[in-house]
Amino acid sequence: MTALRYIILLLCISSASIRADNILPGLVLNYSDFSYINSIAVGFDYVYFGSTNGIIRYNTKTYKWGDPLTGIEGLEGQNVQRIMVSRDDQTVWAKTEFGYYEYDETFGYWSPIDTFPTGLEQGKHLQPDPTYIPPPGFNYMSSGALIDSYGRRFPLTDILDDGWSNLWVGTWGLGVLHADVSILRLELLNFGLLQPDVSTICPDSGTLYIGGETQDSYRTGITLFDWKNDTFNFVETEATLVVNAPNVNDFAYDSSKIYAATDDGILIIDKDQKQIIDRYQRSFGLPINQVQTILVSGDTLYAGTAYGLSIINMKPDTAEESIKTILSANSILCLDKVADAIWIGTSQGAYRLDVKSGKLSLLSAPQIFENDIIYDIAHTDQSVSLAMRNNLVSINLETAEITSYPEVNNYGGARAVALQDSTMAVATLNGLLLYTVGAKTRHQLFTKYDGLPSLDIRDLVFDGDYLWIGSDLGLTRFWYKDPAISQ
Repeated sequence: MTALRYIILLLCISSASIRADNILPGLVLNYSDFSYINSIAVGFDYVYFGSTNGIIRYNTKTYKWGDPLTGIEGLEGQNVQRIMVSRDDQTVWAKTEFGYYEYDETFGYWSPIDTFPTGLEQGKHLQPDPTYIPPPGFNYMSSGALIDSYGRRFPLTDILDDGWSNLWVGTWGLGVLHADVSILRLELLNFGLLQPDVSTICPDSGTLYIGGETQDSYRTGITLFDWKNDTFNFVETEATLVVNAPNVNDFAYDSSKIYAATDDGILIIDKDQKQIIDRYQRSFGLPINQVQTILVSGDTLYAGTAYGLSIINMKPDTAEESIKTILSANSILCLDKVADAIWIGTSQGAYRLDVKSGKLSLLSAPQIFENDIIYDIAHTDQSVSLAMRNNLVSINLETAEITSYPEVNNYGGARAVALQDSTMAVATLNGLLLYTVGAKTRHQLFTKYDGLPSLDIRDLVFDGDYLWIGSDLGLTRFWYKDPAISQ
């Protein structure tokens, strides 16, 4: 190795070390709506898609999606207007609204450059063929667009023949399609969220149910993300019983059904069919159509609204479900089942409903104000934590001892909480507050400087080795066991 090359290598290593102090490689991975494709490029193992919310990639050897290139330091802007890749997949070039950037797989960060290199593109970009065979449920217009059964139009934006008998097709609003060049039958390759906002996440045996505010999304509904296999499925509200797509506020589930609390009632979804099969609304007995939180326990469904908690009896041996409402003067914001009790977070304090006796009691303690807003409740076998407007507390289930974490007020208060072993994750107005609870409790704040797309955190759940974070700008996989932050 020449002296000059040795000096350059040292400089690169030094630069990588400095950058790692800002965004730790592998700490975060951000998922969003990747369905608006601007550009396609192909390397040796992967085909890359530049979307309005970052870069995604599909492994052409294993036929599986790889991790998206998101949450990585150095790339300004997420609207990737053009993309290129080296033949060995080691370098990716991207153009955003802020300029040109180069990603080096070895060092794991983006660097600004003047322009794209020349002569490295593989494959051939094509114009739409008039004879494409559309996926089931769609019609194909020879001008280059897919039309679904509800009249929505999805233009083809880029088509790449990779030279190995594959056509990779990008669309505007429908994501990625694949076809064999000899057949021209288009196949949908779903990846990413149905809509960007993530207000609620529910883990179920490795699958995350994801919902949120519809905002101005073209496609709306519920995303089902099997994160262990990197597969996505959708339950689109336009295609079922709902005319105006509602916001999805919370989830619950049992062995065969998913229950979604929405602004237009409770949607009952068949797990296998991934279709809405029923809906509970005000006509069913709810005090209002807008359901803010939901919980299932055995044959009972608990639905929290702005006008109390509705308790729905769903016993299979009865011809009709019965419903009653309690706490009608309270807005019910969150629910959690702890042993034989339902813990209820409201706009005016926290309550505990004994399932066996039906006794309802208000939690009263110096650390828990009777009129405080309870935003979230989470528990382990040992404790229950309450995220409140003015405090964060943990209640020991054996001793009833209450521990306060008043430092959350330095960050704007607690809005959501999740627990896993000795780790407590808290959503604040200033970012993610991660506690290590033990003999010596410590905490650390994570923000956009650590790769989070937004400080507007809506929900937190632990699943496996990850903390999943929902925000107005998507879903984040946060590796809370990263040795760099767990020391």
